[in-house]
Amino acid sequence: MIIKNLLKSPHIQIALATGFCIIVLAYFSKRILPEPIGYLPLAIPPFIASIYEAVAAKHKNKKLTITRYWVTAIFFSTTLVIFIYTI
Repeated sequence: MIIKNLLKSPHIQIALATGFCIIVLAYFSKRILPEPIGYLPLAIPPFIASIYEAVAAKHKNKKLTITRYWVTAIFFSTTLVIFIYTI
């Protein structure tokens, strides 16, 4: 019951998505891609999470702070970084 309440928190959802994307990027960088991903592209998902935290603090209960939009942006940026490095 306590875990369900924690998982409903937008901050926890963003943190879980960011952590998952960092692990995926690290795995792809180390095991799958021909050359490692640089430090700056690896920092894109946490940067988006930081932007979310700033926007959420400034604009509470606005459409801009819907968590699923930001989680989608984090996943999309991870996919984009992997796609760019595979080309």
